[in-house]
Amino acid sequence: MTLLHVSLLGEFACHTADGHPLAFPTRKVEALLAYLAASPSRRHPRGKLAGLLWDDMPESRARTNLRQALSRLQHALPAVARESLVIGTQEMGLKENAVAVDLDAFERLLADGTPETLERALALYRAPFLEGMAECGEAFEEWLMAQRRRLDEQLQQLMHRLLDHYVLTGAIDAAIQLALRLLEHDPLDEGVQRTLIRLYLYQDRIGAALEQYRRCRERLADELGVAPAQETERLKAELMGLLPEGSGRGGDLARESDDLPERSRVIDAAAAARARRRAEASDQPSLAVLAFVPLEDADLHRHLGDGLAEDIATELGRFRELEVIAPASALAYRHSDATPGRVGRELGVDYLLEGHVRRRGERLRLTARLLATSGARQVWAERYDCRLDELFDVQDEMVGRIVGTLVGRIEDDRLALARRKPPQDWQAYDLWLRGWHALRRPDLPAIREARRHFQQALARDPQFARAYVGLALAHLNEWACYSWNYWVFLQQEALEFGRRAVALDAHDHRAHCMLGLAELYGGRYEAAHRELSLALALNPNDADVLAHASFALALIGEPERGVDAARKALRLAPYRPEWYAGMAGIAFFSARLYDEAIDTLASAPQAFCNTPAFIAAAYAHLGHPEQGASHRDTVYRHYRYQMARGAFPEHTGCLDWLTALDPYRRTADAEHYLEGLRKAGFE
Repeated sequence: MTLLHVSLLGEFACHTADGHPLAFPTRKVEALLAYLAASPSRRHPRGKLAGLLWDDMPESRARTNLRQALSRLQHALPAVARESLVIGTQEMGLKENAVAVDLDAFERLLADGTPETLERALALYRAPFLEGMAECGEAFEEWLMAQRRRLDEQLQQLMHRLLDHYVLTGAIDAAIQLALRLLEHDPLDEGVQRTLIRLYLYQDRIGAALEQYRRCRERLADELGVAPAQETERLKAELMGLLPEGSGRGGDLARESDDLPERSRVIDAAAAARARRRAEASDQPSLAVLAFVPLEDADLHRHLGDGLAEDIATELGRFRELEVIAPASALAYRHSDATPGRVGRELGVDYLLEGHVRRRGERLRLTARLLATSGARQVWAERYDCRLDELFDVQDEMVGRIVGTLVGRIEDDRLALARRKPPQDWQAYDLWLRGWHALRRPDLPAIREARRHFQQALARDPQFARAYVGLALAHLNEWACYSWNYWVFLQQEALEFGRRAVALDAHDHRAHCMLGLAELYGGRYEAAHRELSLALALNPNDADVLAHASFALALIGEPERGVDAARKALRLAPYRPEWYAGMAGIAFFSARLYDEAIDTLASAPQAFCNTPAFIAAAYAHLGHPEQGASHRDTVYRHYRYQMARGAFPEHTGCLDWLTALDPYRRTADAEHYLEGLRKAGFE
């Protein structure tokens, strides 16, 4: 039973179980309780405590002061809370489980190491350990500073792990907020500076990126007397190359404001959205496929372990009787030591598939086991030894065993139905895995690297449909995340890639999805509808396809169906890139679900350059146009930048620009969007 709550992270505070704050008569009494609470399960010798707090006094006097401090501590506590103290003749401490300490919770959450527990640990770290506690003796001060150094190191490691997670899952605004916090601690960390610049670049915030480069350069010069590294200078040159002609060195861009009220709350908003979506889980068996951990050369073979997991998840996703968590969300638990129960709760699933992979020359050894998250009960396990070219047969066998175990007997012809064609060349498959792995990183060099791997895969196997899908997606990523105007030039090529992929493998749902998007932006709505419907029929659990289909169906004229796809995509991808929210938000807005649109977009207020326009229009339709003012201003910044780039004809107005970006098929839907924009103050 918890009798006391003690806060050590930040200023010292103590509350009763019902939340009543407690005051203590002296700083030394607070320090005594703080020291005991810092290790609540330990017992401390009285002599050690006396020497810690009264090291400048003779031992007898120090022990007398300790007895007095202990008496004052007991009197300051309510009668029931005094039971939390364990006082012996030689030792003293706190009764186990009687005192809840934020530091203890912080370290337990950190040890679990899941994205969710890391976020909760970060939220607990309000300020440095026992901030403001002083004048408690030299020995206590030494202990205090050692604790602060230890915890500060843990905090830095925590934030770097979370930053990597946000970058890899495409949570760009969350990554920006965390990078800024890291730089508050260490503004000379040039690696984090570059990460932040790339994140600004991803959001097409060239002015913010250039301003961050200037801050980095000036800080390095002022404090270290050095220039930025070559990698930083190359990044700056890339930024300068994106500036519109005649914009000089980008000073005007840097001075423009792009503050959005949701930005500081994106991490909390995403966590709240995950909790809500978990509550929407269906009554179907649900599972997540965790990364297959390489048993050697982890960095070299990581793409293989991740790729195998994603391929198995994709094949399992073909069965409507199951719900399968998006691979990118499941892979976020790659380095976590959390129990299956915790992973299951955070992902909202009943089962986990985990395994290991070892490659020896031309052979693979795979081990896999299916666990029930409740109680960590093993449901099924198997080991496979195979040649590289037999891997896809092994995947088929795994899928059949898992589906049969969770759903019941599945006929062989049903298992074979709609399965994507396996590649004919192992090296082509390995290149595709590397390209697909690179596409998870939100930066232009990664997109170019992915494109190179896909082209190399096609050079080995010209009939490899997935490589064409990868090329189409690389084009889409470059358009959607960096340079919307390029779509005019990339559209035909993306269309050809999509058609080629579908011709080579009519069962590849991603190929149909990419082709459907290309047809949509070509104004061929019937063809787009056909391809997107096929994609969803072939794999009803692919969260990426569901997210793409959500906004596309809304533009085609089926917003209610788009909403269904959006909700399922958000549920199946607890950790997801910003564009999920951007596309789902369009579906909710188009269905006149304004509150849900705003709520969804709160975790990614600048997922695309026109996302703030939908937020502003939603507020306007709700009768609160003033709440969308900053979003409108941000859209105008993007608009002026695109016009300066020459992306659109010189006299294109902002409303024309916005409606060109999202071409609604139905006049009523287009008018609804325009009405919201006008009410929000767009001209």
